[in-house]
This record gives sequence, C-alpha cells and structure tokens, in this order.
Amino acid sequence: MSPRRLVALNLLRIYRPVALWFWATMIFCVGIGMTVVTMLTEPTFSLWLVIAGAAAKYWLGVVGVLLVSLHLRQFVANGVTRHDFLAGAAIAGVLVAVLFAAAVPLGHAGEQLLMSLGGPLPVGYPATSFGTALREFGHVLPAALAFLATGGAASAGFYRFGAWGGLALLPLAVLPVGAAEALLGVNEEGGFDVRFVPYAAAVLITLAVTALATLLYQRELRDVAIRRGAT
Repeated sequence: MSPRRLVALNLLRIYRPVALWFWATMIFCVGIGMTVVTMLTEPTFSLWLVIAGAAAKYWLGVVGVLLVSLHLRQFVANGVTRHDFLAGAAIAGVLVAVLFAAAVPLGHAGEQLLMSLGGPLPVGYPATSFGTALREFGHVLPAALAFLATGGAASAGFYRFGAWGGLALLPLAVLPVGAAEALLGVNEEGGFDVRFVPYAAAVLITLAVTALATLLYQRELRDVAIRRGAT
C-alpha cells in the first residue's frame, strides 16, 4: 500500500470515532429541538439544515487546522515524507467532505420522515425530495472543501512564518470561506441560496479560490522545518 494511502487511512481511523460522536450528538440535539419546535408551532424551516449545514463546514475547518498543528509532526516523525502526508491528508479530507455533505440531505430526509409520523407536514416546512437533496449536497460539498482548505492554509501560514507572517497571509487563506459564504449561503428557512451569480458560476468560483488556498497550503508545507515542540 502506498504511503499516501496509509496516511489517509490512518487519518480516517483517527477521526472516525470523533465524527460518529459528532453526528450522534447532532441527531440527538436536532431531534429534541425539532420535537419542541413542532409542539409549540408549525415550523417553516428545517432545524437540521440550519444546524447541520453549518456544523459540517465548521468541522472540516477545524480538521484543516489540526492537520498542520497536530498531525504533520506526528507523521513526518514516523518516516512519512511531507509530500506523502499532504497527498494522504488531501485524500482523507475530500472523502470526509463528501460524506459530511451527503449527511446533510440524508438527515433532512430523516427529519422529514419523523415529522410526517405525527401527521401532515406543516405547510411552510421545506420538504425534501431527490432534487432538493442533490441541491443541498451540491451546496454543502464545495463549502466544506472551502472550509477545509482555509483551515489548512491558515494554520500552515502560522506554522511556517509565525504570528506576523501568518497574519499577513490570512486574507489569502480565508478567501475560500469568503467565497462560499457569499455565494452559497443559507437562508432564514434553512434552505440554500445562490447569490450574485448562477449556481455553476458560484461553485466554480468557490472551487477556484479553494484550489488557490490548497496550493498556498502545499507551498507552505512542502519543505517546512518540523518544530521539535509542535503538537
């Protein structure tokens, strides 16, 4: 098995229990919250989309930070080259982003199913279908990748160049998140909106700046000195 695949598998093994606890907590909290909301009123929003749609992105952003601040030294110290670590981390990150993006429409469908057990859905509730599920997935995935790239690039800048250098590069690192939040946002009903440009253009712009942040991340770390005291 290639070193980069081993890196990916080890990272997935590390984060699997954390992700399972994360989604179990999300399901429990949203289930309780939506039950209370339904008892008090007829909801015109999906609590799952509001919370899970945002949490999935932020979780990937935190992982992007940890890849540099926590895992880089661990893997390099065990004989993995920087190139193989970066490639394996990218494989694992993309796979997790796809799974998290898929969890959002799947959870929306589960929420709708549970609500329908108590009777007809409220008139204003954003019901899901195969088409809306694809749209939800298509919004969350590029945004999740953007948050992952921003977390990695921002952390890499501080790791390599210190506080002032990291701050100087921070505006470049956060461009993917800025593009995703501006173009592929969430409306007040928990649904997904496309702003300023058509959907295809919004995705292409978001992915383009995500690729630039990923390139910055790779350039910063490809030959970076590993700090003896980094964790």
